[in-house]
Amino acid sequence: MTRYTPFLLCWWALCAQAEIPKPVQEGTLANPQLIQDAMVGVASWVATKGCEAPERFVPVVLQLTRGEPGSRYWQERWTVMGCGKEYPVTIDFRETGMESAMWSIVN
Repeated sequence: MTRYTPFLLCWWALCAQAEIPKPVQEGTLANPQLIQDAMVGVASWVATKGCEAPERFVPVVLQLTRGEPGSRYWQERWTVMGCGKEYPVTIDFRETGMESAMWSIVN
C-alpha cells in the first residue's frame, strides 16, 4: 500500500485542482442592489470562517447568464479579502422576475 501513496496523493491533487472553475469574465453581472443584498450573506458566511472584518471583494463570473429574461441564472465567485486571508465564495444568482433576483451561496 505504501508504494501507491504517492500516486494517490498526486491523483487527489489533480482532482482538487480540476474542481476550481475558471472565470469567464471579471467583475459581476449583479446590479448594485443585488450586490448589497448578497454581500450581507457573504459577510456572514466569511464570519463563520473566522473573519469578522472583511475588507474588500473581487468578483468574477464563472457562468454567463442562461435562460430567458426574468428567469435567467448565472454563477459568480466573490473572493473576499480580510483578516490576512482570502475567502472564495461561489454564489448562484437567479432572476425571479423582471425586477428581482435571488442568490445562494454554493460552498
